[in-house]
Amino acid sequence: MTQKRGGIKEQIKGPLLIAVGLALVAFFGVALFATGGTNNPPKVPLAASVSGAVFVVTLVMCATLMMIETPNDESLGKGSGINRSSAKLYAEARAKREAAAREASKNKTSSAQHSDSTAHTPEQPSA
Repeated sequence: MTQKRGGIKEQIKGPLLIAVGLALVAFFGVALFATGGTNNPPKVPLAASVSGAVFVVTLVMCATLMMIETPNDESLGKGSGINRSSAKLYAEARAKREAAAREASKNKTSSAQHSDSTAHTPEQPSA
């Protein structure tokens, strides 16, 4: 069987390399600058904590960006319920509004004609 291009290993390799690289830069940067000079011992626990935090944050950001970039399947925009397309919903709502507006204007003109026809009739004498 042929394996798909861009499988799970290829998708994970890039973000892991980025996260490890940034964590190493953070480790050496914090170890160097937190020491406070050459006469003091390096602050390895602080550097390890900061590099671990940088690693986790970088992985979370890469995962979020990968999820945003992944397009949805076309079948998700069709159907009913939560899978309904917003364009269809808008078209249906617009058609209902236009039908209601036509019905209201039709009723308004028929009621105006009815009031005009009753206004011109002469009164009946009472017996």
